[in-house]
Amino acid sequence: MRLAALCLGPMLLVMADPASAGDKMPDYLRELDRPVNAGDWTLQCNASLVCQIIGVVTPPRNHVGVRAVVMIDRGVAHDARPLLRMAFLDSTGALAVPPPEDHWRLIPRGRLRREVALPLGFGEREADGAYRASPEAAAAIIAALRRWPGAAVHNGERVIARIPRGNLDRLMRRMDRLQHPVRPRLTDAERAEWLKEYHYTVLRAETAELGAVPDTVEHACANRALPNRPFVYSISPQHRLWIAECPEGNHIFMDPDGADPIHFELRDAAGEIRRHDYAGFGGDSLLAVQLPRKGRIDCGHWVKFGFSGQAFEMILHRRYDRCRVVPYDFWPKVWYPTSWRYSDAPPQMEGMRPLRPTG
Repeated sequence: MRLAALCLGPMLLVMADPASAGDKMPDYLRELDRPVNAGDWTLQCNASLVCQIIGVVTPPRNHVGVRAVVMIDRGVAHDARPLLRMAFLDSTGALAVPPPEDHWRLIPRGRLRREVALPLGFGEREADGAYRASPEAAAAIIAALRRWPGAAVHNGERVIARIPRGNLDRLMRRMDRLQHPVRPRLTDAERAEWLKEYHYTVLRAETAELGAVPDTVEHACANRALPNRPFVYSISPQHRLWIAECPEGNHIFMDPDGADPIHFELRDAAGEIRRHDYAGFGGDSLLAVQLPRKGRIDCGHWVKFGFSGQAFEMILHRRYDRCRVVPYDFWPKVWYPTSWRYSDAPPQMEGMRPLRPTG
């Protein structure tokens, strides 16, 4: 999926289907973009050839028990070692269990002989609540999950968390084929057209004084009274952004100095309006927008944009099509620029040559 830069104008444009764009995406890039499922596991690659696998069981109906979210990332080098992170969630998607202890083990489940429990090899908790395994532990855990029919995290006395099931080995082999095809899958012309670099400079947003609410914002909820006061942010010396919370989803308004507020809508390439649920700014000064899948907010798209002073540029796009109540920070990344920076800070390098946005 490709997302366009968000330009000042009558709409926010989201390019949802590459096939409906004016130019045809190469088959190889379509394959990279397409998620592949195997049991509880999902493989998602992107145009930089970085591939990610996420695995998590469905939330228990009785809301009892802890689920492990297993995330496997691998770079593009032939000798790249896969990275493994794990987080522990309850049925609501909240982080659960205290910090893992050294005696916790990954144990096999099913009829297995001569298989031993494996240490997790976790380091310190990371900012998003996940734990990274050491390279040695990651290699051993992935190899085990490729051959074990089932597994669990155990503390010596009881099961701590359920581990995803499914044919992880099939997805790892598919990852190999996608990252390292036998022959080149893109022509030089396609590489030049689709694998461009993108470097963005964005402004920091700040909460602004509410003041008088424009009529168009006040009546955003289908001419009903706003259930809550809207949020307003200063995104540049000449622009403010209003976000109105309505039962059907949040509405976004650009408020340029000396002009009426502009209501932004999200539309796909076919011109259909895409309802978004949440929209707002976080501590990173980026506008985050959540696009539900089939009305479910625990799956779909999570996109972040930064304002350059002229347009909203996409900084991050995550997608997860399986509705399993997983925090957005763990969803696979499908697009991000080569680098981006705040106007008053050094660049944040991602080292990526992403798909070409259109708009």
